[in-house]
Amino acid sequence: MNRTVMGFGLVLLSAFFFAASGPFAKAMYAAGWTPGSVVLLRLLGCALVLFVPTVIGLRGRWREVVRGWRTVVSYGVVSMAGVQLLYFLAVEHLAVAVALLLEMTAPLLIVFWLWATTRIRPATVTFIGMAVSLVGLMLVLDPGGSALSPLGVVFALGAAVCLASYFLVSAKVEVDIPPVALTGLGMIVGTTVVVVVLLTGIIPADFSTGDVDLGTEPYSWVVPILVIVFMTVGAYVCGILGLRMVGATVGSFVNLTEVPFSVIVAWLVVAELPSVIQMYGGIGIVVGVVFIKWGEVRQERRVQRRAVLLSDPATGPLTIVEVEESEAGGAEESGTGGVSDPARGFPGPAGEALGDPAASADEPPATHRRPVRDHPAEHGVSNQ
Repeated sequence: MNRTVMGFGLVLLSAFFFAASGPFAKAMYAAGWTPGSVVLLRLLGCALVLFVPTVIGLRGRWREVVRGWRTVVSYGVVSMAGVQLLYFLAVEHLAVAVALLLEMTAPLLIVFWLWATTRIRPATVTFIGMAVSLVGLMLVLDPGGSALSPLGVVFALGAAVCLASYFLVSAKVEVDIPPVALTGLGMIVGTTVVVVVLLTGIIPADFSTGDVDLGTEPYSWVVPILVIVFMTVGAYVCGILGLRMVGATVGSFVNLTEVPFSVIVAWLVVAELPSVIQMYGGIGIVVGVVFIKWGEVRQERRVQRRAVLLSDPATGPLTIVEVEESEAGGAEESGTGGVSDPARGFPGPAGEALGDPAASADEPPATHRRPVRDHPAEHGVSNQ
C-alpha cells in the first residue's frame, strides 16, 4: 500500500479514537467523576497496556532513549499529561464539540511557530486561511451566548498549544525510538506528572463506583474506562505512525476530522450538540485550515524552487532568507523573478555563472559576489 495513503488512514483512525474519548469522559462526570481521576486512570491504563510492547520495542535501543530523553520527557509532559488534562478540564465546562473546536486551532499555532523559527513568510493563501479560521473561532466562542465558560475556553486553548507540540514532536522521524515505545514512555511520564499534580490538590480527583449512563442505558464504570483506555492507546500509536508518514502539517489537517467524529459520538453518548452559530464557526475553522494547508503546499514548492544554497568560504552557506533577499535585489535590477538553474549557478554581472571555472582570474572569487540575474530566457530561469 502507498505510504501516504497508509499515513492518511492511520491519522484518520487516530482522529476517531481521540474524538470518542471526550464524550465518554463527560458521561463519567455526570456519575460523580472529575477530570483528574479520569485522566489518571486513562494514562495509567495506557501505560500498563503498553508496558510489555514498550520493553520489547526498546531492546538494544536504550541508548537512544538516553540520547533523546528530552524528547521523551517533553512528549510525556506536554503531549500526554498536558493535552489530556487541559482538554478534559475544558470538556467539564464546555460542550464536547466546542472544546474540541477550540483545541483544533493547533494548526494556526503550528503556522506561527514555523514562521518564527524558519523566518519564511507564509503564503498569501495561508494568511487568508488564518483570517477565516479566526472568524470561525469567534463564532465558536459565540460572544452573544450566555452559557460559555471563560475558564473552559482557557483550558481548551491551552490544550491547543499542547496539541501543536504533539504534532511537531510526533513527526520527528530522527527520533530513533519505535512509535509504540515512545507512546509507552510518554504514558509513564504523563502518569507521573498527573499523580504529582493530583497530590498537590491543584486538581481534585473524585471517583465513583456507580453506573454510568451511555446513551439511554446504564453501564458499569469499568466499561467507559476500558473504552477510553484502549481508544487512547490506539489514537496515540496510530497518530505517531501516521504522522511519521505524512508529516505534522498534513497530519494536523487530517486530524480535523476529529470534529465531526466528536459531534456524532457526543450526540449518541451524552445527547449533546453545539448551537447553530457554533456549528457555523466550526465550519469556518475547518475551511480556514484548508486554506492554510493549501498555502503551505504552495509555500513548500516555492521554497524548493528558490532554496539554492551558495557556499561562501568567508561566511558559510547563504540561508534561504538571504537567497530570497538577493533574488529580490536581482528582480529590482532586471525586472524579473525566479531562480537560475542550480547546475549553472546565479548569472554574474558580466554574464558568467557564479563558480564558473571559465571566469576571469583577475576578478574576486565568484562566491563572494551578490547574486544578480539577467533575463530568465537567457539562462534557463523559470519564473515564479
